[in-house]
Amino acid sequence: MEFRAFSEYAVAVGRPEAVDTARPEAQNSDYESGVAEVDGETWHLRTARTTPTKPGAFLAFWRRDETGGTAPFAADAVSAGLIVFVEQAGRRGAFRFTAEHLAALGITAGPRAGKRGFRVYPSWCDGLNASATATQRAQASAFREY
Repeated sequence: MEFRAFSEYAVAVGRPEAVDTARPEAQNSDYESGVAEVDGETWHLRTARTTPTKPGAFLAFWRRDETGGTAPFAADAVSAGLIVFVEQAGRRGAFRFTAEHLAALGITAGPRAGKRGFRVYPSWCDGLNASATATQRAQASAFREY
């Protein structure tokens, strides 16, 4: 699998050697899902998709459970975290969510049930409703445009 978005990100942040460590994950291949070593830590990778009817971008982030069904990742099973790549209207950026941030957002399973997919709202998204604005604010510290 080619990790185009991750390759561009790795070059932009001065870590081109990280591209050689990227390997695909069995699930979520529609979102360029993979795992890579960045700065000595293992990160999950996803490329978010722009959808025609809602602002922001959507991504799937789940695993197969013991029965073969889909389940959210457990808070302690995401290694360093998740890097989400987004490109819209000629702009691109990445959300670098640590494992702790994913738990705080309710993405990973722990005290809360967790999610199998979620939306990201880059800093350039505006005109959002109150809920999306609150989510954008909660995600802002993880986002970097490049």
